[in-house]
Amino acid sequence: MSYQPPRHPLEILQKLDVEEALDPDDPRYVNTRAARGSEQTSKRFAKKFGLSPNDSRVFRPTQRHVLFFGHIGSGKTTELRRYVHDLSGPGRFFTVEVNIIALLDRHNLHYPDVLMSMAHALLERLGDEGVALPAAALRELERWFADKVLTQEDTRELTLGIETAVSATGGVPYLLELLGRFTAAFKNNHTYKESLRRVIRNTFRDFAAAFNDLLREAEKTLLGANKAVRVLFLIDGTDKLRDEDTRRFFVYDVEQMLEIAALAVYTAPINLKYESHLAGKLDADLVLPMIKLHEKDGARHEAGWSAMRDILLRRADRSVFASEEGIERLIEHSGGHPRELLILLKLGCEFTEEDQIGPNHIESAIKQLASEYRRFLEPDDYALLARIDNDEIHAGNDERTRRLLYNLALLEYNDASWRRSHPVVRTLEGYQRARAALLSGTGS
Repeated sequence: MSYQPPRHPLEILQKLDVEEALDPDDPRYVNTRAARGSEQTSKRFAKKFGLSPNDSRVFRPTQRHVLFFGHIGSGKTTELRRYVHDLSGPGRFFTVEVNIIALLDRHNLHYPDVLMSMAHALLERLGDEGVALPAAALRELERWFADKVLTQEDTRELTLGIETAVSATGGVPYLLELLGRFTAAFKNNHTYKESLRRVIRNTFRDFAAAFNDLLREAEKTLLGANKAVRVLFLIDGTDKLRDEDTRRFFVYDVEQMLEIAALAVYTAPINLKYESHLAGKLDADLVLPMIKLHEKDGARHEAGWSAMRDILLRRADRSVFASEEGIERLIEHSGGHPRELLILLKLGCEFTEEDQIGPNHIESAIKQLASEYRRFLEPDDYALLARIDNDEIHAGNDERTRRLLYNLALLEYNDASWRRSHPVVRTLEGYQRARAALLSGTGS
């Protein structure tokens, strides 16, 4: 049976998740590469991990930690899933996704937390695919737990209650139970979290060696089973950390990250791209461009409008909208940002008391979204946004500009070659006053 988008506003609301990332085979997935101008982005991504786009040969790097930048909600995870799907299979990669938002505490995240989750996710994925690891592959990690963790009074309590049979047999079931408990502790238990981090920090070389040994043995097994030649981790959610946690994870913890001989890609917030501390430490030059509705000179970019329309109409049937003009207005005020479009759709469904979303409901949705930006924007923010919109070569990199990029009040296009304020921000009185003052010569 073919996919049918919801046909009633309440059905749309029940099925719409604005944070949801899509798999490549999801009927709601829309290929946005032409709309973004990201055809080269996907090819560069493949090459970073050693895959030749021309003949599919793999030149395997020892390790590669790649940051994938983009605005929050712009579709990074959906696109990355497509990229790694295209790289997966025999002779290629075995992909393991780690969603740190679901598994860990994004408000207090350190790299060892993620590393523990990576080990757990790898063993789970291997089990799901029916890949059995030899006992030797687990030996070093089991020894690290036995010698460094289970001997500590304040962490040993975490293992209480594990079934004796599982403990006695050891192997994958035992490690999965241990790793699962410690991952849960990183998310929910402050006392154990700090104890575990201290143990890992004090024995990190041993832990990294055990993790690398597990990874090497897993890759040998995958190669022997003709499943893949390397493991590729997709670390999702690291673009949603708080500023201080973002710096700690990508800057202060980077030496630990580089101890791991893994292939991994991490989602990263666009504002981090302008942090000078990243220079030379990580592979940090890959950006997912925004969907472009207009060119820099204001000309309409039809591929962008078409892609955004497809994104919208795979969440809501065309019959839900009273007019084509309403659809265009929603797209226009999204700025080419997929999540913002879905938020506007959600608001439109909430405002209507009918079976259709009409012009008044769309205007109410735009005003409501704009009011969310009004809550955090300051007078100087409006002045800066007005100057950027009026200055074709503005390339500021101060803290205020980075904050506006992070909060989506400022959007980047064409792989950061130009910027514009969010369309709903331009409807606010604060912005309009700032722009009028700028054009009259009274604004700075």
